[in-house]
Amino acid sequence: MAEPSHGEHPAHGSHVARYAIVWAALAFFTFLTWGLSRFHIPGGWGVLVALTIACIKAALVALFFMHLWDQRGANRLVFLTSIVFVALLIGLTLSDNATRFRLANPPGSEGALPLAPTDYPGGPPVPPRGRGIGD
Repeated sequence: MAEPSHGEHPAHGSHVARYAIVWAALAFFTFLTWGLSRFHIPGGWGVLVALTIACIKAALVALFFMHLWDQRGANRLVFLTSIVFVALLIGLTLSDNATRFRLANPPGSEGALPLAPTDYPGGPPVPPRGRGIGD
């Protein structure tokens, strides 16, 4: 049986430095997420920033701790397919919510109609309007 030469397989040396750098990057993005949570980012930009940071952290974990950086072929294809499906599900959910009638969103949420006087805690009750003669 022929033995493989040194050029066929990459050397599997110590990757401690690589893991330390990835760990430092994950710690940085974790503290960045915590720091940005202390600020109010208006509109949907806060969700976009949070999802971007989460995607960066997930990519670092998948590439280095799941060893996709060193793998080729089918493993990367499966990972790419799962990313496409997750993006599709998130995109379809956001587009569904964006096209809804304003009253379909919960009262008090962004984009919904303002709260009615009866919805405020401790507010005076508002009598229902009837369809009688004097109404």
